[in-house]
Amino acid sequence: MLPPIPELKLADPTTLLEKAMERTKRVRSHFRVQYIPLEEMFTSQELMDLRTAFEAVSMGEDHVNREALQVSFSNLGIFPSEEMLDDLLTSIGKLQTDDLITFEVFARCVALLLEENAEKAVSTSSQQNEDQEGDEMIDEYG
Repeated sequence: MLPPIPELKLADPTTLLEKAMERTKRVRSHFRVQYIPLEEMFTSQELMDLRTAFEAVSMGEDHVNREALQVSFSNLGIFPSEEMLDDLLTSIGKLQTDDLITFEVFARCVALLLEENAEKAVSTSSQQNEDQEGDEMIDEYG
């Protein structure tokens, strides 16, 4: 006869699941941004605003260079570092620094930057909530 097996339970299954989902979302973000149609990522108004921002630096062309891309980002209030810009362009298939950047690539970069900023805001908010809960426990139990 085998001895009884102790029952196991997760201490905090909700948090565990939330963290796993966030990690999966973060890992797959580049894939999603690369393959999801722009119309599903942005509203029609957002696409018009992005097109306006792109055309402001494209000088009537259907593409921009890296420098114009950065100007366009700054016009939108987005300021990625050189390293972040390299990572963005690489993740969506623009491996060479002299590759011309189309509106679609520009919009996909914006989507990635917005998603990364949203993730940072969520993780900062989660950390603040955890800190606050910890402070409340200390106050309660001293």
